[in-house]
Amino acid sequence: MRSSLRIAFAGIVAALAAAIPSSSAQAQPTQPIYLQYDGYVRNKDGGFTLAFGYYNMNNAAVTIPAGDSNVFAPTPGDRRQPIVFLKGRHRFACVMVVDKSFTGPLQWTVNFAGKAQTTTLKALDPLYELELNSEKRVLQGLDLASAPKNICVNRAPVLQVVVSPFEAPATEAVELAGKVGQDLAINAQIEDDGLPRGSKVTSNWRKTSGPGDVTFTDVATAATHVKFAAAGNYELSLSATDGEKSSSLKVTVRVADK
Repeated sequence: MRSSLRIAFAGIVAALAAAIPSSSAQAQPTQPIYLQYDGYVRNKDGGFTLAFGYYNMNNAAVTIPAGDSNVFAPTPGDRRQPIVFLKGRHRFACVMVVDKSFTGPLQWTVNFAGKAQTTTLKALDPLYELELNSEKRVLQGLDLASAPKNICVNRAPVLQVVVSPFEAPATEAVELAGKVGQDLAINAQIEDDGLPRGSKVTSNWRKTSGPGDVTFTDVATAATHVKFAAAGNYELSLSATDGEKSSSLKVTVRVADK
């Protein structure tokens, strides 16, 4: 009897193991990647700067090499578009400069998890002309005169600090307040276009001025905590590089006594 029970129990365990996905299977991305055409900017020379983005619905980065499943049309299909899709929404992931002869169409298609997503056919529809704030973001760090045409242009990482959940992230003139000996959270973020392909963005915090010692919980991450040893005005700097392009952001902190 005991032998029969052991056999039956072993069979139940085997059936349950087969029914429950393994951790490796669960980790496999299965959700689609949605593409978006962010819009365009009219350049002073009569050309245009086009911007494309994506929304990766998976809780992990997804790699899709340039080819049939990651392609622009018309040719060339490989226009240096992203091949590593980070989780979440990423606007302006591909910024492309075209000359005044461009009339469209230009569409980006990604096929993943059995679903193909393609950007709009109407690249120059007036409804897609970007408003001022988005225009500044697209053109930030971009030299239109020297930028290569018709391919995604590598731009420096974009640095920003979330000061309030009710305001847009600040990209310049960031001012915070803290107290001596108390941790101050700095919710900084880095957005990058993934170019050059295969590159990795590295960042670093440092103190550039101030009356006392400054301690960071981690100088190599954008979002960090900082502690000040003395009261006064401080200037901190966050820098980031993709190995080819670099950018920095200054943060002013007014530190009061306890």
